[in-house]
Amino acid sequence: MSAPPAVVSSSAAAGARLFVSTSLDTWLANNPEISARDVQINDTAYRRLDPEYYAWLRSRMNLAKHAAAAGQISPDAFEELRQKFNAVHEWAIEHFGEAALQNAIRNLDARIYAPPVAEQHRPVRAVRAAETFAAEAVAMVDQIRDQALALGWTVESLFGTGGSSHALFGKACGLAGLLKPTHRIGEVTRQSIEIILPNGVRQRFYNLDHGSLVLGREHHPLLALLVGPGLDAVLAG
Repeated sequence: MSAPPAVVSSSAAAGARLFVSTSLDTWLANNPEISARDVQINDTAYRRLDPEYYAWLRSRMNLAKHAAAAGQISPDAFEELRQKFNAVHEWAIEHFGEAALQNAIRNLDARIYAPPVAEQHRPVRAVRAAETFAAEAVAMVDQIRDQALALGWTVESLFGTGGSSHALFGKACGLAGLLKPTHRIGEVTRQSIEIILPNGVRQRFYNLDHGSLVLGREHHPLLALLVGPGLDAVLAG
């Protein structure tokens, strides 16, 4: 779909529904058959404006006002938000009435209100497969965790930054981020951990916190995943 238009004037046709994003972009739906609360256009999620959502948007505007006063956002950026919100405010006053809006403001708990969120266009099967692989990799590393820690490995080097499966998809993925369900873990030493591939090839994941390695600490663990005893002999201290 094309980009949504700006907020129309208050003389819009009766029955029109105003949808607003969390960044105050708007889309006026004149189609009475559109009854969904949330809609997504391209990568932006919109919610049909109601008194409760108006109250939440107003609470965000109050935060933006304080941020502007503290110099955290520019005056121009705040002015743009203010103009967008004022247009939404006028539409809400006409269609819901001031009393309903004031009541929503009084009763809103912004801490638990769930605003619209755009869905990422990722195949469900692919997401589930990635989650399954991550869980299996973490379980595999858990089996040698105590042994590796006793040899001087860190939780971060084994599981990734933060020591949880959520880090598997970050830059510092750790050993668990490199393992596949078809891999096996072989010899565990202070210098390296052996990864055995389905075809029998053995790779080594090196401990970059171990001072005897030629590789510097600035290298990503992926760069230390080397194949063959010849390279092992050159790089091991």
